[in-house]
Amino acid sequence: MKDAATPSGIETELEKYRRLFRSMPDYATFSILKTGEFIDVNPGFERLTGYRRDEVIGRTSASIDLWVHPEHRAAIVQRLQTTETTSIETQFRDRSGNIYDVDASMAIFNVNGEALLVATARDVSARKRQEQELEQYRTTLEKLVEQRTIELESAMQKLKDLAAHDELTGVGNRRDLNTHLEQECATFKRLAVPSSVAVFDLDNFKMVNDRYGHAAGDEVIKAFAQIIRREMRVVDYVARYGGDEFVLLLKGITAEAALVPLGRIREAVLAHPWSALIPDVALTTSIGVASFHPSESADDTFRRADKALYQAKLEGRNRVVIAAAP
Repeated sequence: MKDAATPSGIETELEKYRRLFRSMPDYATFSILKTGEFIDVNPGFERLTGYRRDEVIGRTSASIDLWVHPEHRAAIVQRLQTTETTSIETQFRDRSGNIYDVDASMAIFNVNGEALLVATARDVSARKRQEQELEQYRTTLEKLVEQRTIELESAMQKLKDLAAHDELTGVGNRRDLNTHLEQECATFKRLAVPSSVAVFDLDNFKMVNDRYGHAAGDEVIKAFAQIIRREMRVVDYVARYGGDEFVLLLKGITAEAALVPLGRIREAVLAHPWSALIPDVALTTSIGVASFHPSESADDTFRRADKALYQAKLEGRNRVVIAAAP
């Protein structure tokens, strides 16, 4: 059946692209170049904008206030007068008013004499946030650069030569973790730049191993590690301590400030579709975090974070607990 909002003659030509179009994970739209009316949108568009397909067919991006910077779209249309394809970094606004950074690509093609615009866009907000975090950390690091020594550079080079990664997850291993903890603790004591240690594990993970076996448990551990690596700040360091227990070294912030990135990880674990790996399983994570203290060794700080993790379990799991001061 033809879509009533699609101009006559175009639907037949578009049909061969429709399956690929709808399977794309990113935002994708077809629209009429002259009027800007949407001909079709894919599920990626619906996820990014919050609008259903039937709500936008026949409407324009201006009518739903999609472009945060409408002048960017005008520049794109002008550019497409002389080229068939172009791209831009811009911002989109969803139905709820949330703003997303996107990389957008657009191209023109003609069907039965009608100029159509196909647009794809990818949400790069996380990358932008990481770039901002990296820039903030770089500013802090500039204060330390003059105090870094050849000895530290030599130690870092030796670390690169070690087999420093966990075989299952690809994150740091326990030996590499010990080195990072000692170095960060020494830097803290020398320069008074705050850093924190967080200890994670999965709530009720033993049930997964007992009921489904260690092979399934390994898949869960790998997914857990991927979530942490995806959601952690780019300046931080993560290692697998053993089993389902991971340690995150949060550089440049106190335990109180660490609640924000740690909360992001906790929520991502809660929202993860674990049942895609193991039917009828939903997992959460408990986290203990402690700041380095002048009176403590790196091991002391780790033990306080580990104790806070245990406290998080006692308080009901699926939470972040800050360790008591030494």
